[in-house]
Amino acid sequence: MQSRLWSLTLGNFAIGTGVMVVPGMLNDLSADLAVSPARIGWLISAFAMTICISGPFLASWTSAIDRRKLLTASLLLYAAMHFAAALSPGYDALLAARIITAVGGAIFTAQAAATAGLMVPADMRGKAIGLVFLGWSIAAVIGTPIGSYLGAHIGWRPTLALVGLLSLLFAGAVWRQIPARLFVAPMDSAAWKALFADTPLLLAISVTAIQALGLFSMFSYMALVLKDGIDATPAVISLLFLCFGITGVIGNIIGARVMDRVGPARVGIAAMACMLAALLLWPLTRGSLSMATALMLLWGVGCFAINGSQQARLVAMAPKLASASVSLNSSAIYLGQAVGAFLGGLIVSIQGTAALSYYAAVPMAAAIGISYLAGNLALRRTAMEAA
Repeated sequence: MQSRLWSLTLGNFAIGTGVMVVPGMLNDLSADLAVSPARIGWLISAFAMTICISGPFLASWTSAIDRRKLLTASLLLYAAMHFAAALSPGYDALLAARIITAVGGAIFTAQAAATAGLMVPADMRGKAIGLVFLGWSIAAVIGTPIGSYLGAHIGWRPTLALVGLLSLLFAGAVWRQIPARLFVAPMDSAAWKALFADTPLLLAISVTAIQALGLFSMFSYMALVLKDGIDATPAVISLLFLCFGITGVIGNIIGARVMDRVGPARVGIAAMACMLAALLLWPLTRGSLSMATALMLLWGVGCFAINGSQQARLVAMAPKLASASVSLNSSAIYLGQAVGAFLGGLIVSIQGTAALSYYAAVPMAAAIGISYLAGNLALRRTAMEAA
């Protein structure tokens, strides 16, 4: 059964690559389209906000659809809109294409995790969800640096077309490997009502949004940060993104392996602590390639382990509400990305990139504190129910 999960991993790789190539190509998109870096950041923000708003509604409206058909169709839409984006005549058309592209991502990311949970025994869900989110880590290893490199050497249009081709190929893999007639529990109004009445669960979901805000307020402009801070060339930026992604995969693998033993909440806190440390120390990278490399490695360790741990945590906290909570958590990721990219753009426009890491560190620290609070409330509730 685990071999079938790899098609979901590959699908997430395509989705993640489509998301991550834009930050990697920020400098090239800005120059070619003759717009400011902040407006390129709005491409990231609009994409993420579309997923944030549409995700829960799409999950509810599509709950009666066979998972194989739904996941395959979402990847086909993702492919088609990347081809359309590659042919965009200007910024406005590209922005519209990115918004429609996001609908495919909104469906696939959440439902891939929920589908993985249906395909394995309960005691293997943590590993299964971690495996599915490994695709995002691989996208960070390959997608962002390749996007940065290809954007500088062959242009952003062929690069987006390549993402479309990957999505098309992996849609075929999902169709072949995911069992037919696999359905999630219907997400009716009672499920949503129960979810919004569960304070610990809502706090856990808010952790996802807040840490993503901190992450993407800086990462969305990382190519510009590296160019300004250490005068990095496109080749150096690509290599640093590669370093970031490699440790992202390592962190995700370690997190998935220990998650069922130490608990997803602890994995998530450790991941956020790595990112917070990198953000606080980032000003030391000014003019130092070696320090920038070291902190990119540290940042990467936690960056993608947090996603799998949060999904597994929500499933464990309320298994019957998993379809709703995982969908809302997926929206929370993109809400944080949208707000983070927007606020990061404002900071870059007003103050430049020098102090960006300090602004990013504040929500990351807050997310760690809220995660502790959510865990304590959940333990207290369990003790009261037992009594």
